[in-house]
Amino acid sequence: MANGDYISKLVQGVRADLVLPEIEVKPSVKSKRKVIAKTRSRGINKLINAIKDFEVTGDSKRLIRMDTRTEEVLKLLSPTFGVDVTSFVNFLCWDFLENNPELVNEIKQSIQKL
Repeated sequence: MANGDYISKLVQGVRADLVLPEIEVKPSVKSKRKVIAKTRSRGINKLINAIKDFEVTGDSKRLIRMDTRTEEVLKLLSPTFGVDVTSFVNFLCWDFLENNPELVNEIKQSIQKL
């Protein structure tokens, strides 16, 4: 799998959930400012909290290339949800590997053959 495809697959399931609908709320009589309320489902709140709570303990750094669509989402994570991009990418990798143990087993088997 190409490098860009790997990261794209990691964020594929999350990308659709990050687009939040904006609903205009009529401002109260006291306020003249336009108020916009963002609605989130419980599931997305749990996911955001899990990412925020994910602890990155390693010191390793890896240079990765992001496609434009992925970069646009990553740029908005911190100001929108207060989520650190490093925690987000680490969380996605960890979650992907946890949900696809056959990949880890295949890597281990391939290393044994070397």
